[in-house]
Amino acid sequence: MKYPTFLVFCFVPVLLHAQSYQTEALSPGIKSLQVRNAEDWYAPPVIELNKEDRIEINFDELSHNYNDYYYSIIHCNADWTQSMLSPFDYMTGFDENPVDDYVTSFNTQVDYTHYRITLPNDRVGLKVSGNYVVTVYRRDNKEVALRACFSVLEKSVTIGAGIKFNTDIDSYKKHQQLSVRINYSAYPVQNAVTDLQVYVIQNNRPDNQVKLTRPYLIGINEITYEHNNELIFEGGNEFRRFECVNFRYNGLNVNRIDYFEPYTHVVLERDAVRTRSYSYDRDQNGRYMIRTSQGTDNDSEGEYMIVHFTLPWDDPGIQGSIYLNGELTDYQFNEACKMTYSFERKAFEKSLLLKQGSYNYRYLFVPTGSTRGQTGLVEGDFYETENEYRIMVYHRPVGGRYDKLVGMTVVQSRS
Repeated sequence: MKYPTFLVFCFVPVLLHAQSYQTEALSPGIKSLQVRNAEDWYAPPVIELNKEDRIEINFDELSHNYNDYYYSIIHCNADWTQSMLSPFDYMTGFDENPVDDYVTSFNTQVDYTHYRITLPNDRVGLKVSGNYVVTVYRRDNKEVALRACFSVLEKSVTIGAGIKFNTDIDSYKKHQQLSVRINYSAYPVQNAVTDLQVYVIQNNRPDNQVKLTRPYLIGINEITYEHNNELIFEGGNEFRRFECVNFRYNGLNVNRIDYFEPYTHVVLERDAVRTRSYSYDRDQNGRYMIRTSQGTDNDSEGEYMIVHFTLPWDDPGIQGSIYLNGELTDYQFNEACKMTYSFERKAFEKSLLLKQGSYNYRYLFVPTGSTRGQTGLVEGDFYETENEYRIMVYHRPVGGRYDKLVGMTVVQSRS
């Protein structure tokens, strides 16, 4: 067995890249990529420094042929660009590590191999807080298969947050407005305005993440952000859902199930535009869970299926594109999740290869020339919608070389 090379003290820093990383599968054969706190499926991919919790990265490759995958870890700034730190500064152990936790699918129509990475582990320890990206690549040709992002927290500041529906631009209509208060009485911050960076993200969507730049009030050991247009978010509507855990019957929102060798095809009920009224549902804010009732191991016995989405639409002449959005598409806006218009059926359509389970999804409209999705055109915007907001606070003092993650909280809107 060939072991990876241990870090040596002649390390030469890699040139910084301007690329801003996010979780994404880069190889067409990689499916079902998920990054989780191993102890809590519903929690964001954040663990505490020097604690027992772990990050778990799971993915499938559509083949029974084992590929010699390795992974490396990069420390990132608050904006997910590569930081100035060398691996010596942020990790212990090996710079390159094999992905050796894997299992081939059993008794499935579509062959695949399931891989898992758990961090920290016996080979790798993490020394500092902040953002991290794991790059998984083939050992033989260095081709990158995927990137997986997570964060490490050292709790130092206290975050208070509130959500109101009587916003600075409308009252109990289409928007939700946050207020954020950061208390650093137990943590030394010389200049909160310049040394702290505060990010807010709604429903794990990287496209609508905001960085707060204008504090409303600066007090003794406390900084407050409110009455701030940066903190006003579209309400949207609850995520749509479907479930398919067994091919013998139609699950939630499934119209029919067909088999055309070699794939099972799951045709969902035709969706509808929801701009007229709010639709209450207990969703998972965009997440999905791999599940099968046709076996005992979800990872290796879950079947892959082609899922067909249909959104009836009379006028194809919109100035932009409609995308399927949620964790099932890695929250990306690319051709793989872009809806295609059928003039014959007068509908936007898309088919995705997905693993059996329970899924959330939304349709987002991205105007031409924009990189930010909008809910209003298809889903509607309603103040009643229960949204999840994650607030991340980073600290870099004068002369500091990296952004520490010193605070994190998650709040949900409730009307």
